[in-house]
Amino acid sequence: MAHPHLTIDGTDGTDGTDGTDGIDGNGHVPIRTLLAEPLLRGRVIGGEAGLGRTASWCLPLSEVGHHAISGATPRAGSGAASGEGPPRDLSGVAVHLPLATLTGESGEGLVAELAGRGAAALLAWSPPDGPAAQEGPAGRLADPAGLAAATRAADAAGILLLILPAEADYRAVSRLVGQKALAQTSHVLEYSTRVHRALAEVLARGSGIPAMARAITGLSRCPVMAMDADGETLACAGFDGTGCDPEEIGGLLAERLPDLRDRYGTAAGLIELDLRREGPAHATHVLIAPIVVGGELYGRLVLIEPSWPSDEHDLAQHRVIAEHGATLTGSEMLRQRSVRAAEERARGDFVEALAHGRFADPHELEARARHHGFDTAGRFAVFAATAGALLPAGRRDERRAAAVTRIAQAVEPSADRWTMAAAVGTFIVVIRQVAATGAAADPLAEQRAVAQFAQHLHRSLRAHLGDDLRVTSGRPGRGAAGVAASYYEARVAMGLARHTDASPVCGYDDLRVYAALKEVAASAEGRAFAREILESLRRVHSQSGDLEQVVIAYIRSAGNLNAAARTLKLHRNTMLYKLDRASRALRMDIRSADTQFMVWLAHHIDTLAAVTGALSDELSPPADDVLVP
Repeated sequence: MAHPHLTIDGTDGTDGTDGTDGIDGNGHVPIRTLLAEPLLRGRVIGGEAGLGRTASWCLPLSEVGHHAISGATPRAGSGAASGEGPPRDLSGVAVHLPLATLTGESGEGLVAELAGRGAAALLAWSPPDGPAAQEGPAGRLADPAGLAAATRAADAAGILLLILPAEADYRAVSRLVGQKALAQTSHVLEYSTRVHRALAEVLARGSGIPAMARAITGLSRCPVMAMDADGETLACAGFDGTGCDPEEIGGLLAERLPDLRDRYGTAAGLIELDLRREGPAHATHVLIAPIVVGGELYGRLVLIEPSWPSDEHDLAQHRVIAEHGATLTGSEMLRQRSVRAAEERARGDFVEALAHGRFADPHELEARARHHGFDTAGRFAVFAATAGALLPAGRRDERRAAAVTRIAQAVEPSADRWTMAAAVGTFIVVIRQVAATGAAADPLAEQRAVAQFAQHLHRSLRAHLGDDLRVTSGRPGRGAAGVAASYYEARVAMGLARHTDASPVCGYDDLRVYAALKEVAASAEGRAFAREILESLRRVHSQSGDLEQVVIAYIRSAGNLNAAARTLKLHRNTMLYKLDRASRALRMDIRSADTQFMVWLAHHIDTLAAVTGALSDELSPPADDVLVP
């Protein structure tokens, strides 16, 4: 059950250890611990540097596969005998072998081969009637069996070479190692179960990430920090009286996490990290466990060791706590995300229902308005924001839209100004109360409030959505019916702003001409008039543009021929020729004010009809009997 982990010092280099010197849940028992058993109290003749290694099993030499003993010295790391396939990995395996196999130069080669394959220790045993290594003068090892070469090889490879007593045959030794490994695994599993049960109770109560951090601190007796995937601290606990500043630790981690993310991603497991402050003497040792849910990195759980070097048993417990703490903290983060997503979906559904006027009856409107705190008698304006970054292209874009919606929700927070934002299609829609509940309507004050909020909304979202962001607004209205009408106007203003290349922030009131022509553009007579005028110009085409474009540029330049020619990048004579063709097509003199007004009016009616027609399939007129309680 132990979490794989890496040990990294403060200079990004490894410290040369594999992080398994302490106890873990995989049954790896330190060699030093095994030598404390009476059965294994033999004679260490070489490789004392390997006392820190761990073993989880014991195998006889006959089962591990090795080169035939010969006068030749096999190279370290060589494979099994010819025809036996690739060499077997002996990591965590203590090899029980006859003492006689270690004599002479062949013993040196055998030790080098087994050490190269990762063996944890070599346990040499001689039967009661066989040769044995004996002590010489001054307690030094006599070498009647010729073990000097094997001893040198063990010292060079850093693998423990132990002479066992006569009663320590393979059966007894393998049983002892297996029992120790199984007992240790059972102990770690039992401790892991207790840790998991304690933290699961916190998760079941739904107390949040701060409560989970406090529970982890209570189990580990060390400071704890929970961070999100971007390195922001979500909760911390246990820092009182430790001399550690969570902000300082968070800053040091923020500097290191991008490098760790690039090097290991989410597959690094538990990471042990030294955070250098003033120098090596002031290093802070931390355990970092990634919080991964469904293959996605949600954040990191950080345990700060109160002292270093720490007790091996305490460090092993902290690794178990970090592993289970990260798992259950991830579950709590997922629960909170699910709750927040559900709340955002509910808000989005309510905003969309208000914008489109889609309520089954007034009772549904009253119930949902009461749940969301919407005042059905208040005055509200609707703002629509859109940009190329909001076009859905994948899951990442959906997350961006949700994040931008939360930013829009927090623009100009006010206790007496109800605000609700939601993503509706490729738009961020914000409903904003423009007057306090019960206040008398002041059109000028409301217009200023709408313009100010639109500018602030554009500034807040531009850094996240880019320079192509547009924000439009509708006129304030009362209650749910006013919201639906304001949303319609904001969408019409968005379409008109794109057609007329208007300012990135504009309201329906800023397009007063189109607002005045709304009823005309919706009538059959108005559309017939626009079609009759413009069709005569659109039927005439040339290489330098149609006549409608030429006439509109001429009218916009207030009849200035040279200015219109410069706008269209045409020669003055070409401009004169096209205006004459337009006059013949219209059967009216385009230079007269009446003709220019007719073409200008037809163009605006046609533009407004095109924008409102595109919205007709999406938006339907609000039903007054539903929206007005």
